[in-house]
Amino acid sequence: MAPNSYYGDTGHRYLVPYLWDTIASRIRDYGEFLLYSSLFLGAAVVGMGYTSCFLQGIIWTVQLAAVMFLITFSVYNLNRKTDEAEDALNHERRFRITKKFERHLFISALAAYIVALIIAAFHGFAAFGLAIVPLLSGIFYSVPILPRWCGYRRLKEIPVMKNLVVSTSWALSASLLPVFMTASIPGVATLIVFLFIFSWTFIASTLPDIRDRAGDSATGVATIPVLFGVERARFLLTGINIVSGALLFSLGRSVLTAGGCIIIICSLVYSQACIVAIDRTRFNNHLVDIVSDGQFLTIGLLCLLVSSVHYLHP
Repeated sequence: MAPNSYYGDTGHRYLVPYLWDTIASRIRDYGEFLLYSSLFLGAAVVGMGYTSCFLQGIIWTVQLAAVMFLITFSVYNLNRKTDEAEDALNHERRFRITKKFERHLFISALAAYIVALIIAAFHGFAAFGLAIVPLLSGIFYSVPILPRWCGYRRLKEIPVMKNLVVSTSWALSASLLPVFMTASIPGVATLIVFLFIFSWTFIASTLPDIRDRAGDSATGVATIPVLFGVERARFLLTGINIVSGALLFSLGRSVLTAGGCIIIICSLVYSQACIVAIDRTRFNNHLVDIVSDGQFLTIGLLCLLVSSVHYLHP
């Protein structure tokens, strides 16, 4: 065998793993940016908006999708500027990405919210007012503006308040923005969507608290898992999931279609699977940041599938 052929084979043997590692590293970097820049979460909230339209029988529009995506992208990037101390302890990877691109993300977040408000304003005062709710909630939630005499500076420091503020904000936006941006009339289906999204958001906002309980405890943030422990928190979330399911089907007996019932059942089962799995796997970050936060990507696609089947077989 010629010497050159030996070294050539050896070089090829090392080149393939090197190229593979390089490609895998780039994919991981792009994936982390999509995840931690809130682009992924924005896409998931678009799925939430589509689900809301499906359950209420409202026409889905590009403008609604844009407003929900832009608001989500903006609010979560702005909030992370005030959560850097917790992120540095709880989520080093996310902190590294958001810190690296903090100027670009901050400017993009401001621009995104301005564009979202402009689009909403063209659909009326009510739509504009609803579009501002997540921003106001985010300010009261993360910025230390409460008076010192009350013992807390931010709403997120008040036990359970964080979950209530986040849940109410997103439930209002997801249930009413589709109504007012399409000139529809709110009804029982709107109330069902509000309760549906409120319950899901309360659960989805508590799962990261279970993952982050060590860092939250160290920084003085009294979350549900910090106060009551993981198992009691899991029991509470299971109870919320069951009670919300009972309420939804009680209210929706004469309103929800068969497809709507299927969607809600699938979402409740999905949420319960996340509740059962949290803190029982070494993939807590993936469970919270991808599986749970991305729930409405799956549910939205399921709504699209059900709609397509109904269209083909009315």
